[in-house]
Amino acid sequence: MRKYRILLLLCCLVCPVFLKAQVSFNFLPEVHGRTLEGLFLVKVGNMENTSRLVTMAITVTEARTGKLTEIRTKPFQLRPGMNQLPAGVAGGAALSFANNKQATVLKQSNFFPEGDYDYCFEIKDVEKNGLVIGDQCFNYALQPFSPLLLMEPFDGDNICERRPTLFWQPLMPAVPGVQYRLILAEVKQGQGKVEALNYNLPLLNQTGISTPMLFYPPTARQLEEGKRYTWQVMAYRNELLLASSEIWEFVVKCTDSLPALPDEGFRNINDLTKGNFYIANGRVMFAMHNMYDKTSLEYSVQCLTKPEMKIGKLPKVKLDRGSNQITIDLSDHKSFVDGYFYIMQVKIPGGQTKQLRFIYKNASE
Repeated sequence: MRKYRILLLLCCLVCPVFLKAQVSFNFLPEVHGRTLEGLFLVKVGNMENTSRLVTMAITVTEARTGKLTEIRTKPFQLRPGMNQLPAGVAGGAALSFANNKQATVLKQSNFFPEGDYDYCFEIKDVEKNGLVIGDQCFNYALQPFSPLLLMEPFDGDNICERRPTLFWQPLMPAVPGVQYRLILAEVKQGQGKVEALNYNLPLLNQTGISTPMLFYPPTARQLEEGKRYTWQVMAYRNELLLASSEIWEFVVKCTDSLPALPDEGFRNINDLTKGNFYIANGRVMFAMHNMYDKTSLEYSVQCLTKPEMKIGKLPKVKLDRGSNQITIDLSDHKSFVDGYFYIMQVKIPGGQTKQLRFIYKNASE
């Protein structure tokens, strides 16, 4: 009799685990955990070969604040294999919000504020008296996306390139699998740049861009002298729009253009930080003025292409009083990769900080 009791106890312990293993969840908190609507983009896997009538509960809590919201859906059919939630599930779901500041922000805006979140999903089988057949939680330290900034050609620029390379700042924080879409259109007489981008046939409508730059496609019609053009970039993960840039415009105008600075010229750091993209051929060169006594330059570099990369042991730079022409040789530093994008934070003596964005290129042989 004792053996039967032990066997029965083991069955009671193992069966719930087996039942929960029949359902799995696929959820990307870094992408879908930013809005209430995104929670319904979770995918649910049914390991059985038969459909089930189920309900789902979603609970979102923040580490310091506690519970923010709880969502309960009406019954829906969970078919064999991986399921997207059926249309109408979100609209028919019951939402409740906690009585705290972050929950109020969420209720009013549908966006989750910055915080450390747990997104918990639970599936119950309606035909088995609400038996829990799957649950899983996902943790993510959510930070708001930085603005998706265009960089070059700068807004209002006159350029003398018929096939320009277009640059923008990558989406931060980084999202695995993010891709960009770039639209460029001509601005007709009497049009504004927003109207032109929305209604004119685009010269470029490039999707699937994996880096924050686009070489002008050789198959696209080149730009024409004297005409205005407008452009915008959007960041996507699969079909979900994550961020959109401002809309900028530029003119193709070769006459009376300023001569290019020589490759070995020292550009003032104030000019380099106004949005123009700097190409560092093995080294970063700039000029700056130090009103104070001799000191060491305080600066740091972050990789935009791979934000997780840590960059240390940078060359030391001495500042003299007065004008300084600075050369920072990066050619022997293993953290600098040909074609990668970086941002340099330079602390000017006196407390002001400048940001210099650059693309690193291996020094010419």
